[in-house]
Amino acid sequence: MQQQKFNHSTDTGQSPDTDRVAGVDGNGDLISAIQYKRVRQQLILVWAAISGLLLALLIMVIWSPARESSLPPVVTVERLEVVEPDGSPAMILANSQRPAAATIDGQLIMEGQAEERKGTPSIIFFDGKGDEVGGMLFGTRETPDGYQAGRHLSFDGYGQDQTVVLAHYQDSSGSRSGLTISDRPSHSLLETFDQLGLEPGASREQMRAAIESIPEDRRASRTRELFGTTRAFLGSAPDGEARLELKDGQGRPRILIETPEDGEPAIRILDETGETVLQLPG
Repeated sequence: MQQQKFNHSTDTGQSPDTDRVAGVDGNGDLISAIQYKRVRQQLILVWAAISGLLLALLIMVIWSPARESSLPPVVTVERLEVVEPDGSPAMILANSQRPAAATIDGQLIMEGQAEERKGTPSIIFFDGKGDEVGGMLFGTRETPDGYQAGRHLSFDGYGQDQTVVLAHYQDSSGSRSGLTISDRPSHSLLETFDQLGLEPGASREQMRAAIESIPEDRRASRTRELFGTTRAFLGSAPDGEARLELKDGQGRPRILIETPEDGEPAIRILDETGETVLQLPG
């Protein structure tokens, strides 16, 4: 084998080393040629990978400013729904004609509520599990007497109605603004509907009828059990009076601090019947 290789090299006028690199005939030369091709292919692959990486970086550098500049500076919609990955609502922004209705456990609470909210732009908050937990309403409506304007921010209890409300209401007769705090039952509004014999999504008229069907001597106390009661108000009245009103668990006013627009301020403590038991100044 060695002699044949040497003779072959002599015949061609080339050295054995030159023959290996050139890939001439012969077993040793053939192996060397294959190894050479493999190394060359590997170098080509490495060079291709480096070139691809450099090209990708170049595209990123060039594309980034263009991408930022392509973002729309203004998004115009009539209703925008922000949802969780499973599709449950998180927040809904709507104009006056596309309001969202309240839901608990993904169920509509009251029929016709979306229609009632029409005319008022809104932002409604959800807990990501299908429960409405508050929102903002702000709008102005024309009335036969002039107008009605409302600005309203509220937060709801868990599975319940509003517990905190910060609001301003105004019409041609005057305005009132304030903070209202309410107690709500520990059970869900859905359970309240069930106890009244109603299905979720009942109408407001059905709700009123169910409440009125409660015997009159128990109606007030039963309504508090089902819906809760207002406990505190701090704000102003249409007559210009500023007031702090604190109520007991039955919803009865017990402490009043009143400052009229003109006149002397007063602090009054009331008994269960609403009679003043202490007043300052006396």
